[in-house]
Amino acid sequence: MCKPINPEDLVIHVLNVGFGDNILIEFPADNSGNRKYGLVDCKNSEKTKQYLCKLTQDSSEKRLAFICATHPHGDHIMGINSILKDDEYSPREFWDSGFRHNSVTYQEILKTILKKKIKFVRVSSGMEWYFGKVRVTALAPSVSIRNRYATYGVDMNNASIVLRLEHHSEDVLLMVSREYEGNTSVEAERQAGRSVVILAGDAEFDSWANISQEYPKCERTSTHNPLIKKMVNHLSCSVVKVSHHGSMHSAPLDIYEKMMPELAIVSTEQKKSEKKSSAQKLKRGLFPHKSTTLALEECGAQILTTDGSYESDKKKEAKYSCPGTIVVVVPPGGKYRFRKLDDEKDKVPEKIPQEI
Repeated sequence: MCKPINPEDLVIHVLNVGFGDNILIEFPADNSGNRKYGLVDCKNSEKTKQYLCKLTQDSSEKRLAFICATHPHGDHIMGINSILKDDEYSPREFWDSGFRHNSVTYQEILKTILKKKIKFVRVSSGMEWYFGKVRVTALAPSVSIRNRYATYGVDMNNASIVLRLEHHSEDVLLMVSREYEGNTSVEAERQAGRSVVILAGDAEFDSWANISQEYPKCERTSTHNPLIKKMVNHLSCSVVKVSHHGSMHSAPLDIYEKMMPELAIVSTEQKKSEKKSSAQKLKRGLFPHKSTTLALEECGAQILTTDGSYESDKKKEAKYSCPGTIVVVVPPGGKYRFRKLDDEKDKVPEKIPQEI
């Protein structure tokens, strides 16, 4: 049964733009009833603007709180400069991975940021932002990787910003200020992962190796005061936007086992590879790759692709086999809901749902 999208809900829109990433975030409304909006990557600027026009039609604040460019590959940034130049939506902040690419597209983005005096934030792991009851944490890129950028000794995908969004049932800053009062941990006592969404950019194995080291599971202990009663797993989530369009390098099985997502969203357009050798002819689907879908299914995740090329259960999920934008609603401290729309990659949905 559908429920109305409430002002206090966090809403994630993974736009169907073909092969690329284009994610709009609606943060919960503030005391005056206004929402803030963020954009994570942008392949298609025109679709983004038209979608934003519908999304913000009743809002007095249309300007984006931020644009986050996870890394400077074209399928993630080619639409960003047009948004930056748009006076209606131009962001207050630009979040950048710090990987200095020499592409014309990236250089033009930097020029526009300087011209319009947009606040520039170079992101690395551990940074946090607070939007009321939503905490946004950068899980990557690791500083250890970032310090190698100048040598280009890092694959650009592993320079990706990975964001973790956690929606609490109370103001995050107030909750954190009470951390470790008495013998309990507010952080540890919450139901881990229930209201967490991870947006993984194009992070690959090197990036996940650093993330798993910097965000380990904290084991329970009875020998220290305060007593931590439950394990804290910062990778635990209910929804993940799968990294690198579900390629074979997107994440190893042990990372998905730490995440244990219920819903895995792949922003992609199916591509196939055919290689011939003296022994055999090899055919495989690249996005999503079978190794990734098998790993996600082994962890119990339902897999949705924006191009409709993959469903976890052909009989059960046949209604999701069409292309479309995927909208995820995360209530404060509660279980997510989602709906897949029916828009083609170059078209905007006729209507953005008010109920999901």
